[in-house]
Formats: sequence, C-alpha cells, structure tokens
Amino acid sequence: MRNAIPIRTTLKKIRRWVRFQTISLFRVRDGSERVARGFAIGALINFFPTFGFGIVVGGFAAGLAGGNALAGFVGGTVFVVLWPAIFFLNMKTGGLVYHSPVRVDKMEDVDERTIDALVMGKTFLAGATINVIVAGAVIYGIVYFAHSRFRGRVLAWLHSKRRAASKVR
Repeated sequence: MRNAIPIRTTLKKIRRWVRFQTISLFRVRDGSERVARGFAIGALINFFPTFGFGIVVGGFAAGLAGGNALAGFVGGTVFVVLWPAIFFLNMKTGGLVYHSPVRVDKMEDVDERTIDALVMGKTFLAGATINVIVAGAVIYGIVYFAHSRFRGRVLAWLHSKRRAASKVR
C-alpha cells in the first residue's frame, strides 16, 4: 500500500490541471467568438474515435474552421479524458434512433469488445452526430459567455496573484 498514490495528491494534481487549462483559455488574445468556436470544435472532435490524436486534430480543425487553434487544443485536452463517458452517451443517444446489436446499459459495459463492435456502427454514429450538434451549441454558448464576461476579471485576478507572489519572494 505504500506505493499507492494518495487520493489527496491525485485530487491536487487534477485541480492544478483544471486551473492550468482554465488559465490557458482565458489568456488567449482573440475575440470571444473565435475562442468559443475553437474550444467547441476542439472538444467536439473527441465525440468521434481519434485514437489519441483528438488534441492535435481538434486544434487544427479549430484553426481551419476560423476558430482559435490554441482554444481548440485546450478543448481537445479537456474532453479527451472523458472518452468512455462520451462513448456511453453516444451509444445511449444513438439507441434512441437505431437499435444496437450489442447492449450497453451501464458504464461498465464499455470495454474493448463493445468498442470494437460498435465504433463504426449506425448506433454510435447517429448518437455522436446528435450529441455533437447539441453539445456544440451548449459548449460554444458557455465558453462564449465566460470568455466575454469574465476574461478581464480573471486576468486581473491572475495578475494580482502574480504580483503578490513576487513581493513575498
């Protein structure tokens, strides 16, 4: 048990990662519309199987679509860790349109066999398409609102924390 990573350390790492991603998004010097478009496109790439390349593909796709590429990389990074949950959501949503040949009733049902059988199936693609449309609108709206409304405050807060830290040293 000594080699096990304590939960407190893991939670602290997750908190620092989330804070870093948030700071990266608010530091982007671009219009809120382009940042929101880039983040949403980067995040939505992860609704389809990219086999580990979702972060890179998201950034490039965001740039090609006229969004901010850095925001696309951040969006891809944030959502890549949610792939099992996104797969499950795609299957459940697609199941409303097409009947699945393999049952996926709970998160534990998502395994290698299920993914191999269903990744390119009609159920998965229908669910992914519906989820991309709905999630895209929601993610775009949230990021646009947060970036346009709170960017100045967040950057001022970060600047004050940096100044306070430099005075302590």
